[in-house]
Amino acid sequence: MKNIVNIIFFLTFSTCFSQVVFEKMPENAKEIHFVYQLKSNYIVNDEGVFADTLLLKIDFPTLKYNLRKNPQDSSLVYGFSTLKNFGGKNKDILYAILYHSNETINGIHFIPSKKTVFNVVRGDNETKMIFKKYLKQRFIDFEYREEFDFAKKTEKINFPRVNYDRTFADMSKNIKFNNDPTIGFYEEESKGVLYKNIVFFNNDLSKFISPVLFDNNNIGVERIETVKRTITLKSVTYK
Repeated sequence: MKNIVNIIFFLTFSTCFSQVVFEKMPENAKEIHFVYQLKSNYIVNDEGVFADTLLLKIDFPTLKYNLRKNPQDSSLVYGFSTLKNFGGKNKDILYAILYHSNETINGIHFIPSKKTVFNVVRGDNETKMIFKKYLKQRFIDFEYREEFDFAKKTEKINFPRVNYDRTFADMSKNIKFNNDPTIGFYEEESKGVLYKNIVFFNNDLSKFISPVLFDNNNIGVERIETVKRTITLKSVTYK
């Protein structure tokens, strides 16, 4: 039987988190257009690679690293290792992590039909620069499409060469709230590790504005923070 290591990851976040002001949905709106940016929590720069120590232990269990201040937030201490330690297999793993973690979701929710479409594009200018400058690898452009039918409670995932169908019951996440209805948590397992991710909701947003399918949210998602990556709502418009 597979042994599951239950490590619950609680992200450190500001208790004074303030919601961004988004335009509220007009009563006559037929479509909701929204964009989410998904960014890996790995930081790669001229010095080397920075990441949460738990993340390094999971993804690179034999990697030697030092403790350094996060170059983007000096209040945080991250694990750090030079790029020369990311050769061979480690380089392939880092390549895969950055390639699959950095994405942009261009979403449209069609109100009358109760359907949502995600057009997902992998990579951005920063990711492509990291591949070229530090990993010495060519970035391969990749897009895929997700379709959610809220009437039938089904999802279709269309990759270039293969398609998948799933039911909402098989894929939806359940949010656990404390006292604040705009902050919740959901659990996610990866490589035998159980994470607890934090979700920041926004009262101005429709519940259909979300990068992850939840089964008990009443308002939309502004931001999700996980040990692996951060997901941020960049824009919302209505038609």
